Amino acid sequence: MKVIEKNMGSAEREGKVSIPKIIFSILAVAGLLTVALVAPNVVQLIDAFGRKRTFPRRQFRQALRRLEHKGYLRDLSDRTKWKFTLTAEGKDILAKRKIEELIIVRPSRWDGKWRVIVFDIPEKYRHARNALRWKLKDLGFQCVNLSVWAHPFECSDVINALVAYYGVGEYARMMTVERFDGMVEMEKKFDLV
Repeated sequence: MKVIEKNMGSAEREGKVSIPKIIFSILAVAGLLTVALVAPNVVQLIDAFGRKRTFPRRQFRQALRRLEHKGYLRDLSDRTKWKFTLTAEGKDILAKRKIEELIIVRPSRWDGKWRVIVFDIPEKYRHARNALRWKLKDLGFQCVNLSVWAHPFECSDVINALVAYYGVGEYARMMTVERFDGMVEMEKKFDLV
């Protein structure tokens, strides 16, 4: 089972993607953005999907400067090329976007097993605990108990990403089970029967 990101919006399908989004996608893959001019007033990039994209130089430079001013990029440019890398804040924003875009793919056929996450997160990490609960609900998990959530489809990569992002991995366990109390109601909720 693979984790995939949410489908592209209509603007992305039509090729109208914001410059900051393209910058972040390139930096997510490559770690460094190097820009060379292909014409006096045009910048050309190859995005994370391998497509060539061209932008007016001024518009692109303004987007870079805004991201740099917000503290998301660090300028490593020299006289011949623009070079940028993500700062710690930029990496945080990128990680947050990846978490927000996680989904669990429904397979064509259910394997009959439940993925259950159990956690006992201390009160001092209340914010992370509540954020984890919110994201589990957002991903379609059903609450079995306040700190026990179940989902019928493979999602270990998603859970690993979530507990790592929220920093609560030592307080959470994931199990794959075949039966539990309340399973029949869950099967109805997930439309498995």
